[in-house]
Amino acid sequence: MFSDHIKLAIKNLRHRLSRSLLTLLGIAIGIMAIISLMGLGEGMQQAITGELSSLSDVVIVSTGGGFISSFGGGGSSGEYFTDRDIADVERTQGVRDVSTQLSSTAYAEYNAKRTIVSLTGMDVLVIGLQYSTSELEAGEFLGENDQNKIMIGYGIAHETFDADISVGGRIEINGQKFFVSGIFAKQGMSGFSSDTLILMNSRDFKKLTGQSNISTIYFRVNNVNEVESIAATVQDAINENHGQKDFATATTMTSVLETVQSIIGILQLVLVAIASIALVVASIGIMNTMLTSVMERTREIGIMKAIGATNKDIMSIFIIEGMLVSSIGGILGVVLGVFGSQALTLILNNFMMMGGNSAGLSPIITLFSVVLAVTVSLLVGVLSSLYPAWKAARMSPIEAVRYE
Repeated sequence: MFSDHIKLAIKNLRHRLSRSLLTLLGIAIGIMAIISLMGLGEGMQQAITGELSSLSDVVIVSTGGGFISSFGGGGSSGEYFTDRDIADVERTQGVRDVSTQLSSTAYAEYNAKRTIVSLTGMDVLVIGLQYSTSELEAGEFLGENDQNKIMIGYGIAHETFDADISVGGRIEINGQKFFVSGIFAKQGMSGFSSDTLILMNSRDFKKLTGQSNISTIYFRVNNVNEVESIAATVQDAINENHGQKDFATATTMTSVLETVQSIIGILQLVLVAIASIALVVASIGIMNTMLTSVMERTREIGIMKAIGATNKDIMSIFIIEGMLVSSIGGILGVVLGVFGSQALTLILNNFMMMGGNSAGLSPIITLFSVVLAVTVSLLVGVLSSLYPAWKAARMSPIEAVRYE
């Protein structure tokens, strides 16, 4: 009996093929949007997780607002760490590879224009750590034996002075000439922007400024499982040295990763919720199509009930029709979603490259998202067909047969 219901449902859909295809297309578009956005969100999450997971044993200690406010531009709250702070960090059990970031201001002159700039001094190994994912517009990173060489941001190279600065160009800083070895690609409005950065090694920084203004401390831990407790110990020790509860903030890459994943998760939910509007519209389309079908087939329904079809049989036929339309639309939507996610990431990668950022994002379509999409499409089909099916089932066979 059930197989007869399926055959009859298929026959009815084929009889109204154009209307069925349009309804199916509505479901497919909704599922495509969900699959595309879920694939894009999963790809973003995997890309960021891959980059930060390799730094899970790294702790960054910053003054003032912490890691986010100081990362990338060498920014500082105006307060600096002392030699005692560094010694306490080095003495902490489980800590290794302690390095620092130095910050100051200086006068820079190029092409007869003089301006005040922010300087950042770092160990070469730390430069490789902090800017490992940054793209260079030209040149190369500083080497261990480089002297009187600097790296500059896109803004310094192209916007600060009256003429563009290229690799090999000479900038006079506090009366001393430095050669540009590398230029960072444009970062735009990113919170980690290096556009206004002038970066040199710690040795040249101290020699030039005569200062040791330590704005950031970097260190690794021996045991990744103890990274949070060690970070808390270091933070408490430094805060005690300065008599302030919030002088220093120790941030682990694990906590940064969790925060980023949380933000991406929320963003993904919002995008999927927006895409679900298309499914709501599609479900209304299914209900409208089924109601129209009920009206057109009133006489047919009356004849079926007159020859012995039960209310359950009538409901089954209409619900199966809705399920067939939505399931085929769901499968088509998944296929289109795969291509749609590829197109979205291609556009996003091109946009990022135009902005000077690194581009390597790839969509990830998981089995969960596919199963979820098909399940949701089936539910939409069933729920949208319930009222039309119920309306068809409750028809009086005598009135239905008389219907013209």
